[in-house]
Amino acid sequence: MLLTYPGVSAFALADPLKLGCQALFGLTDEETWHDDLKEKKIDLWGYSPREFFQTVGTEWMRHHNPDHWLMRADREINPPASAKSNPYPADLSSPDAPFALAAQAFFDFTDDQVWNPVSATIRDEYWNLTPKAAMELLKSRALALFSDSPTTGDGTSTLESQNYLAKRARRPVCRLKAKMQLKSTSHTIIIKDIRFENEAAFLRAHHGKIWHITRPNLLKVNAHSSELGIEQVPGDILLINDGSLEELEHKVKKAWHAQAGDPTKPSEKLNNHLNGGAV
Repeated sequence: MLLTYPGVSAFALADPLKLGCQALFGLTDEETWHDDLKEKKIDLWGYSPREFFQTVGTEWMRHHNPDHWLMRADREINPPASAKSNPYPADLSSPDAPFALAAQAFFDFTDDQVWNPVSATIRDEYWNLTPKAAMELLKSRALALFSDSPTTGDGTSTLESQNYLAKRARRPVCRLKAKMQLKSTSHTIIIKDIRFENEAAFLRAHHGKIWHITRPNLLKVNAHSSELGIEQVPGDILLINDGSLEELEHKVKKAWHAQAGDPTKPSEKLNNHLNGGAV
């Protein structure tokens, strides 16, 4: 609805997550982006796309760094001056290609950073780790997720199983097609999928506004931590979606004008963030 206003773009924290999972698990475009398939288990893996997104997004990456997806969003919204990639050929036949592609999606690394073995060992200042370390992190998590090898005395996996690699070999490895929606003329960015309190706190601290859109009697999904929602605090905006689509559109329009004044004025450099949507 708000995307019809000039200067407004949307970004989902989950977009780079989904793109990286597509590389890690060989998901099709439909499995990655279509809502009607996200709950359907994939026979090869025994996981649904949603379960992959939740596991990788939270248990892997948020446990690695609670602010990871916020940092990734900031990287997309405010790209560094050096973001242009030096060309370097990708080796999609390498058994480590899924991890290189996923690292590009998750960390916004360039081709040179992930495919050039020399550049891969150079620490990235923004993330404070090397691309090689990022790829090794993803590889260790993927092998552990599908490892059926015995554990050591301290309960950790020996990671000797090739279960993940065997499964991954049954699906093609392809260059990823980024799904980004930011326009160069945007002065307002709507982040559609704020799911954790630290994410909401970060946006409030950076002069963003959290919009809560709730619908009574909505069917609950599984009780993963990413589905628990954000607590409303003073200053947030609450909209109750208990009517038709037209009624919701009227509420959104009214709240937008109350919050932003006239959103068609290009001189108003706004930084609003909407909490809604779903992985």
